[in-house]
Amino acid sequence: MRMVPQRQAVETLKRGFELGVNFVHTAPDYEGAEDLVAQAIEESGRRVMVFTQGYGNPAHFEWLFEMACLRAKKKTLDVFGIACVEDRESLNENVWGPGGMIEFLLRKKREGRLRSIFAESHGTPEYIRRLIESRVFDSILLAYNTLGFHALSYFPEPPATFENVPRNKLEIFPLARQHNVSILLMKSLGGGLACPGKAFPSRVRFSAEQNPLAAGEILRYLLEDPDVTAVVPGTASVEEAEENAKAGFAEPRINAEQEKKVESASAGMVQSLCTRCGYCDALCSRKLPVSWLFRDAYISGIGAETFETLDRLQYFHLHPDEASTCGTCDNVTCECPAGLDVKRELMHVHAAMVELKQAGKLPLTPSAIAEQQPRGPWSAKSILAEIPATWSRGASQLCRVWWENAGAVKWIPANHWTKYTGLNLVAKIGHAQQAVALRHEVEPNTRTHFSFEMTAPREPGCYSLQLFLKSVGTDIQHASDEDLEICSFPVQVE
Repeated sequence: MRMVPQRQAVETLKRGFELGVNFVHTAPDYEGAEDLVAQAIEESGRRVMVFTQGYGNPAHFEWLFEMACLRAKKKTLDVFGIACVEDRESLNENVWGPGGMIEFLLRKKREGRLRSIFAESHGTPEYIRRLIESRVFDSILLAYNTLGFHALSYFPEPPATFENVPRNKLEIFPLARQHNVSILLMKSLGGGLACPGKAFPSRVRFSAEQNPLAAGEILRYLLEDPDVTAVVPGTASVEEAEENAKAGFAEPRINAEQEKKVESASAGMVQSLCTRCGYCDALCSRKLPVSWLFRDAYISGIGAETFETLDRLQYFHLHPDEASTCGTCDNVTCECPAGLDVKRELMHVHAAMVELKQAGKLPLTPSAIAEQQPRGPWSAKSILAEIPATWSRGASQLCRVWWENAGAVKWIPANHWTKYTGLNLVAKIGHAQQAVALRHEVEPNTRTHFSFEMTAPREPGCYSLQLFLKSVGTDIQHASDEDLEICSFPVQVE
């Protein structure tokens, strides 16, 4: 939702609710998605369970709970949970101790202000087993799909700290059934690897399947598992909402022929995709971090997971040369336990990444970001801008930018829940201008998306699209010394 215009996000949610979707997963760090969900529920008039979650110190965790109640306009929540429990522990946040998250959630249950507790986890099967056997959680949100991995998968050096998708099904599903814990599936479409998206059409399809699977086929297959309570696919357009919601309509949801198709197609995709197991990283004669190169390429090719690659793990930070290192390698020592032709596939990946870079569809590398000079306390750096160079007269154009707060002052959104007046982005082209809401707080050195549609001028010619930050409620017709022009883009209107 963070990468589509606000109205599109709300209409997407409403369409899903109209078709019978009765729960949605969100989080405070999903760039204002909680407010969009609340707006969509209010406009739809439907009863929807909101699976939102908390993190941080005890006071912050309680504040997030109370804010969820405020958005829902209820004193009692259907469900509330803990975001990536293993991360909370690794950051030394108080999960299990006196006065910690678990104690708080159980107290709210006793008080009648919370009906059920869930945990989100990308932890190992051993870790998730402990969550289930604690008898605290009513449901677990974990990763599973037909590939056995997803776009964000990685397997660091032992001891393992990240999920194992195949073992989740083999070990965790039956254990959850024994303990009467509901299983909710995230990354059910492989984070975009398993099928092309509709809201974000794949820029590159790295898998070699002849007839790509549709999201509905995969979701129906997953829902046939009696241990699965629900699937939680990422959804960012009305078309996706319709397909995903309708996956649960038919009875039986899938027949034997369709089941075989999903399994066969998934097995075929695995033959041309890297699981990022890390086995070959230590074998490369050129010392390339092979699995991390594949990972960023997959994320960039899908085009819907911008925040998930750290700057230091960007493809062209790890591989600065535009000429493929693999292309000149005469000492091929890389080896894949799954049989992947590492050199061939990495050369394929490199060619695609060069094209994306030349088309301006990749974030700036750390060195290029560092070249941008901050301009005082209200300052920003442009990390990525997807602005069409050519616009059609009078037509609506989708624009998306990703900025970093490079100043010393927190950017705060206007918030009707707390009555706070904050910042908007203002986009201007020709005589037209519009305000675009900042959706969440942006601390210094952190980043945010702005996604909006802009109507092109009706007269052909060369224009400049100017982007400013302005206080909500100020006159957007005039810029003042306090306004921050982040950047401008040349646009040809034809």
